[in-house]
Amino acid sequence: MSMNKEQALEQLLNTFPELEPEVREEFALYESLLAHVFFPDLLFHTEAIPDLLTLLKTNQNPELIQKYCDFLQLMYSDGDSDVQNVLVVSILERLSDDREIWFHFGDYIPNDFRRFINTDVIPNNGLMMHVPPLPYSKPKHRKKGCRM
Repeated sequence: MSMNKEQALEQLLNTFPELEPEVREEFALYESLLAHVFFPDLLFHTEAIPDLLTLLKTNQNPELIQKYCDFLQLMYSDGDSDVQNVLVVSILERLSDDREIWFHFGDYIPNDFRRFINTDVIPNNGLMMHVPPLPYSKPKHRKKGCRM
């Protein structure tokens, strides 16, 4: 099944119901789902919950970071080409801007997602060609029984 951007937003709200007021505000502002604006705003500039960049920078609250990273994993594994494009262009590029954030992010994702990033995203995205690959290893923060 390929998850479209509307379904991805629904999944994000299922994961983070506290974002609902910001979603309504975004829709009031833009009147449609501009995915390349919408998803980064909700992940990186939210006021409802600590944003992903701040969490990864400090590496605080691993449970919340894992929820964010599980959502990004879902965008990769179940997203249609539009959702995956948002992930690569508007989210992964931003995460890779700061080396510390980038490597902390790598600690929370499974190896198949790392492989996609290292072998497909980095070599084929001109804006990420300078980005170091994420090391392959067992994610440090996954709980037993989580999908790898």
